Amino acid sequence: MKSNSSDIVIKMVRYVGNHPIASITPDRTIEIVEMQNAVFINVNKQAKQKYGEGPQITLSVGDRVSNEQAIQIADTYNTSIISISSGNTTTQQTSLLKD
Repeated sequence: MKSNSSDIVIKMVRYVGNHPIASITPDRTIEIVEMQNAVFINVNKQAKQKYGEGPQITLSVGDRVSNEQAIQIADTYNTSIISISSGNTTTQQTSLLKD
């Protein structure tokens, strides 16, 4: 059975501030941490193309995405995002990731 995009839920985190990922790769600070009703999704490789046109890249849990790709994911799927500002996640942030 194939899910439509409204059935797919994507949870992401954005590394900000003094987090090492925010310092090392500032253009890829958003990471997919959970996907429901999907194993992979496709997004545009190039930001200036219309959604679904041009080269596509396949993403899954653990992949980091650009801001433009995160916007496309949010426009296409049911999406939530939280921020993490240091290398240590708090209990509240960890519980949000598990929900």
